[in-house]
Amino acid sequence: MQKGDAAKLKLLLAGISARLTKNKDFFVQATGTFISGKKKFEARLVREGEDYCLRFQGTERTVDAEAFCTFFAEQAEKYDEAVLEYTERSSVVTLSVTARGVQMKQAERQATAEEKAAAANPLLDPNRQYLIRVDRAAALLREIGILTADGKLKNDMIRKYNQIDHYVELVAPMFTQDDSDDEIVLLDCACGKSYLSFVMNYYLHEVLHRRCRVIGVDINEHVIAESRAMAKRLGYHNMRFQCADLRTYQPPADVTAVISLHACDIATDLALATAIRARAKYIACVPCCHKELLDQYTLPGLEPLTKFGVFKTRFNDVLTDSMRALKLEAKGYKVSVVEYISPLDTPKNLLIRATRVGRDNPRARREYDAVRTLLGTTSELDRRCADMDGEFFITDDDLLG
Repeated sequence: MQKGDAAKLKLLLAGISARLTKNKDFFVQATGTFISGKKKFEARLVREGEDYCLRFQGTERTVDAEAFCTFFAEQAEKYDEAVLEYTERSSVVTLSVTARGVQMKQAERQATAEEKAAAANPLLDPNRQYLIRVDRAAALLREIGILTADGKLKNDMIRKYNQIDHYVELVAPMFTQDDSDDEIVLLDCACGKSYLSFVMNYYLHEVLHRRCRVIGVDINEHVIAESRAMAKRLGYHNMRFQCADLRTYQPPADVTAVISLHACDIATDLALATAIRARAKYIACVPCCHKELLDQYTLPGLEPLTKFGVFKTRFNDVLTDSMRALKLEAKGYKVSVVEYISPLDTPKNLLIRATRVGRDNPRARREYDAVRTLLGTTSELDRRCADMDGEFFITDDDLLG
């Protein structure tokens, strides 16, 4: 190897070393192929726990990023040709060392022929630009049950697949319009089986190419154990799942967004309160059933309208979610509410989106207090916010005035 090529190889390997260190949670594998005449020798770098393991010629040893790159450079000096293929979840970097010099190229991971064939389902909308593409996200969609074991789209899961993709489409602007270079920290409250966590993880990293960390919290130990197992099978090392009660859970200080899908009754309030406590930049919440206010609220002068139980329940649905939206406005969020799927699929189909725009909104707070007084209600969200209002802490915003 010429002196100039050696210097170039050293520089390019420094970049690989930096990626191995910075993007450790997104690393898949690295393969080094060393060629001498017609003989080939392969080295493989894999992740085992928090360490890297290098396998070469029947041996295994634990290495760090710098040691692996030093190993490759030393071996490349000994052989006629050497190729390093470094794979992350969303990209592949190929570094080649030949008599013609040192070259490096980077490309997005391409779908295999089998994955492309599996995506060709006539029941999918041919005019829709899917964000979670079947031919790119096969491993993920197979894990959450959208695809069969051999990678084909299940006909009875097409509706669910469309719902998942549409949810991502509706929350995508929160992240595509965010010009920050900071790592995205996504908190899924009452995460259940965490399907949404996994899908958002894929979207943020593989589609938007953003560094992200995903945290799922649920009180059910069984679903947390299942989610951890799924993350391990997928190699999603940037995910953490915690069994905790949202009443006592303390969110990390750097939460970017809080999501919640069909958290029953007051669990949705607990999720919203957690987002407010964390001062999350974004909230995307799909409420489920809610009974807490059903026996509390009154409609002065309109009592005859709720003498039938079914009407009282439907009024309760509207009141609960509209008050949640107004409460978020009072807490300094810009709020929108949309139907994210057809009410024929489920009546619990409202998506509450919120973006934090500043401090508390006095006008919205007065409106909220007036409505709550008129209705005679107190929700779990009210109690959680009252507890927060009673706490004493100083933030950077307070210091800056």
